[in-house]
Amino acid sequence: MDGIFEAFTGKIEMGQGARTLLTQAAAEELGVGVERVRLIMGDTAMVPDDGGTWASLTTPETVPAIRQEVASFAGHPITDPAAWKVLGKSIPPLHGREAVTGTLRYCSDVRVEAMRHGRIVRPDAYRAKLESFDATAALALPGVQIVREGDLLGVVAPDPETAGRAAALIRAKWREEPLPAIDSLIERFRAKGIAPVEVKETRYPPLIRGGDVDAGLAAATRTLSASYWAPPIAHVPLEPRAAVAQWHDGSLTIDCGKSAPFLVRAELAKSLGIPEANVRVRTSMPGGAFGCKQRSECELEVAILARGGKAPVRLAWTREDEFRISYARPAGVVDIESGVDSQGRLIAWRFRNYNAGAPGLRPPYDLRHMSNEFWRAESPFRQGSYRALAATLNNFARESHIDEWAHALRRDPLEFRLAHISDARLKEVLERAAARFGWGKQKPGRGVGYGLACTIEKGARLALFVETEGQGAQLRLRRLVAAGDFGAALNPANLRGQMEGGLIQGIGGALWEQLRFDSRTQITRSLAQYRVPRFGDVPEIEVELIDRRDLAAVGAGESPITLPAPAIANALFAATGERKRSLPLAT
Repeated sequence: MDGIFEAFTGKIEMGQGARTLLTQAAAEELGVGVERVRLIMGDTAMVPDDGGTWASLTTPETVPAIRQEVASFAGHPITDPAAWKVLGKSIPPLHGREAVTGTLRYCSDVRVEAMRHGRIVRPDAYRAKLESFDATAALALPGVQIVREGDLLGVVAPDPETAGRAAALIRAKWREEPLPAIDSLIERFRAKGIAPVEVKETRYPPLIRGGDVDAGLAAATRTLSASYWAPPIAHVPLEPRAAVAQWHDGSLTIDCGKSAPFLVRAELAKSLGIPEANVRVRTSMPGGAFGCKQRSECELEVAILARGGKAPVRLAWTREDEFRISYARPAGVVDIESGVDSQGRLIAWRFRNYNAGAPGLRPPYDLRHMSNEFWRAESPFRQGSYRALAATLNNFARESHIDEWAHALRRDPLEFRLAHISDARLKEVLERAAARFGWGKQKPGRGVGYGLACTIEKGARLALFVETEGQGAQLRLRRLVAAGDFGAALNPANLRGQMEGGLIQGIGGALWEQLRFDSRTQITRSLAQYRVPRFGDVPEIEVELIDRRDLAAVGAGESPITLPAPAIANALFAATGERKRSLPLAT
């Protein structure tokens, strides 16, 4: 077979390595090098709707689908992993040269002929309805148009600077709605939470139970109850979202950087009252997303501006827009009641997550009587998908609580976990990471703490050991040692990078990140007000991967972020004797 082969997918590349990995999958079954495969991604007029790029599904679902289709095309069964020549290799990112030389095209780089520029007039309040406006001064600027549709008020102008000046000149009157205090959400969620119903045929069951938890708690010789809290946090993509809209004969073309182009197409069609067939969504690299670039917020705004302005329009959100208008990771509280028998073995476990979500509910431990529950609640704050979803809070609560039991029973935290785990793969990652870390061999120094956490998330077995120094604003991470079993390692270098990246992002949510509000608006509006991990915050990181070529590969983009918060909290307790049950930990 000669020439270039083309493969098509609705998945997108957003820095996680999907382009390289899916190209490897096609090349493997074609028996050619990756340079012979051209992957077409995320253009709804050209590719199949094989799901959004989310939930770590590209590796376990899209890779096998491409391998099967390409193998059928080539006329042979899918290649046995033992014979892989392209998969299983650490092939560098196919867009790597463009990324580091500045030639890679991101969504904010898109330009089209005769394009104009938009800016949205936004209320200062978090929630508000537009009552009236005066655009006299704005219309005095050359080439300015005003577009209003419902509560959306915007300007279209020849260039971004004029659009910005015009928007600032409009005098709008808004009817504001007050906001409750963040601290009041805990009792609000508990009071208004809706009890879960068991649904087994779903990716994230809201109720996972076994035995009789009430009987187990009654029979326990010792019980423990505690609550754990996580505030809303922002995604902070490096590139704020941007989109270009073009209308032609009732059809709309959107250029954007979204991880779910077909979902965006469906939402635009419904909101604009046109058939889905009349909407084309073309994606470019989104410059970071972490769950915030799935839906059609910016795309709907620019489509309305372009329709009202009767010209192609580009709309780029500002960093303030990205903080204030985007949804955040949901706040949540977890209440745990648990009990042990006379031998110090956990026999009862009631775990209730309010509002944050069901992902990560299933414990990796052997528990005779358990009830793991997601109680759905309403929040007055915009909330939505965030990397790993609720698994981060769920694992923070669970691994903190397990650690509390270990210390209460005067058991080694590693030994206590291993005594409750029957999954051989999880045991192995814990033991390997512990050996590499030197668990139990360190002599605690003044203010130095050692902690660990583990989980089974998205099918991956993961463990993290941390060393900390100090506390509060002086807290410093000295070392992270992690081990991961993701089944077959399809691209080991990329897999390692995903694990390291998830751990680093998890440091931010564990130590500093939280959005702040007053009674009417969101106070956090800039990076100067919001701490994310910096180069100086990142300690030495060691990652050991267990490559199980005989097992199906699982996703790695989300699961590692669930480890830092509990591991660091457990290290802080070991160092200080103070148990922190609320995130962030360094405040």
